[in-house]
Amino acid sequence: MSTPTVLITSPYTATGGARVGWLNSSWPLARLTATPERLVVAVFLSGKYEFAPQEVVAIERYTMIPILGWGVRIVHSRSDYPQNFVFWNLAGPEPVLRGIREAGFSPSAQAADVPARLGIPVRWSIIIGIVVVWNGLFLLGFNRSHGVNPVPGPFILLALFLVLTFSLATLWSPAVQKLVLKPGRQIGEIRGVVALFAVISGFMLVIFSIVLATGGLQSHR
Repeated sequence: MSTPTVLITSPYTATGGARVGWLNSSWPLARLTATPERLVVAVFLSGKYEFAPQEVVAIERYTMIPILGWGVRIVHSRSDYPQNFVFWNLAGPEPVLRGIREAGFSPSAQAADVPARLGIPVRWSIIIGIVVVWNGLFLLGFNRSHGVNPVPGPFILLALFLVLTFSLATLWSPAVQKLVLKPGRQIGEIRGVVALFAVISGFMLVIFSIVLATGGLQSHR
């Protein structure tokens, strides 16, 4: 009596870049891993995105610019992830497609499973309000600066602090998410972009605070 043959597949990994929604990360800030049970794309600052076979409709060749902008597009049914999902790879899409296939990951979702999404997930009133407040505080900040090399004033620091606070609140507070997102949309669609805003505004807040403190000390000498 013969014993059944067990096929053992090895995970496939590739390093590259990724476009997740509005956020594009270049090589080598993204890493793709494929097993029979999961397809995982980890993107620096944006986070980790996991797909089961029943959540993926297709993994297809995607070319925007040959060599510089080619890879694979993941057509998926997860409503909590951005719809636009592309993994870039310098070697081209064919090695990635072959590696995913040989790792045993086989998409099984149907095209009808992909949720319909109309427009951006964020309310326009929120976007307009942020732009108005941001520009207003920056104008006030620089208008109140003096000298040949004006330093950032308290209004600019306030603008950065508000962006940082609002970004963190959007990431963690369901009440704020309800205020920011359109009905039926989810925070996962914009998590990477909001996290990037938080990192950039926090970094600028620290740098500008140092510049302001240094400028204040020099003015008192």
